[in-house]
Amino acid sequence: MNMSLLRVIRRLQSSFVAPQRPTLISTDAEKPNVEGREDANLFSLEYIPPQVQPEWHRNKLKYRLERMDCLRRRQAIDIPEFYPGSILAVTVADNYAPGKSMRFAGRCLYKDGFGLGCKFVLRNVIDNEGVEKMYHLFAPYIQKVELLRLEKWIDTDLRFLRDAADQSICEIDPNMQAESPLPKTEELPVYKGKIRLREIAMWEFLYHKQWPRPYNAYLEEHFIEEELIEREKIHWQTQSHLKYDICKHYDVTKIKAEIMDEMKDNRHRVDVADKKITADA
Repeated sequence: MNMSLLRVIRRLQSSFVAPQRPTLISTDAEKPNVEGREDANLFSLEYIPPQVQPEWHRNKLKYRLERMDCLRRRQAIDIPEFYPGSILAVTVADNYAPGKSMRFAGRCLYKDGFGLGCKFVLRNVIDNEGVEKMYHLFAPYIQKVELLRLEKWIDTDLRFLRDAADQSICEIDPNMQAESPLPKTEELPVYKGKIRLREIAMWEFLYHKQWPRPYNAYLEEHFIEEELIEREKIHWQTQSHLKYDICKHYDVTKIKAEIMDEMKDNRHRVDVADKKITADA
């Protein structure tokens, strides 16, 4: 037999094994969410019930039913994580609008309320005119909630932006492209900038008398530092008893753990019920 043919046969009979293609494993899925950015199906600020004293006056059954309804609504539409200062676009059903729906984009000024009563306000400046709209987070007429930019400010009430000297801070392009938010495994940076306000005579509210005073509002421009220090001193002299008032200290640490355990059970019940409905259909 020809030697070249033997060499070919030996090569074909070699024990060479092709290497396996490496698989990429995401490490983000293994990392737990940072504190304060938990899974919204398990915990969110609107799940915390209002403080009621004495404790036995709380309607715990109502709270549990509302949290279950909130979970059901979250499974119907995607409600992203957002805070006051974030930029959102909300699409709602409207019989009188073209296409039976209307979309509004703006910066979130505040978000508060418990359960189904949770509401938030978006502000946008259109043609040099401020426009605000309030939405109930779990309202059935909301079709879509889009997160355009995730921001978190020190203040949770940004209504002082109505009196901002530069209204471009709330001038949002309706066609703004959504920005990718940081994963929940990373700490969200807090915006600590100062916003200049108009002349004090044009303010809708005397923000320097608000307690606590807004950090993101540049009040130092309108008052000298000694006045602010003296006002703070007077506040603690007249309201010093509040730090000893137990009703003013709402510790939600224990409630948070209970709510997360409850929502885990609720999610399991919802999944079982949905599978049963699918099987019956």
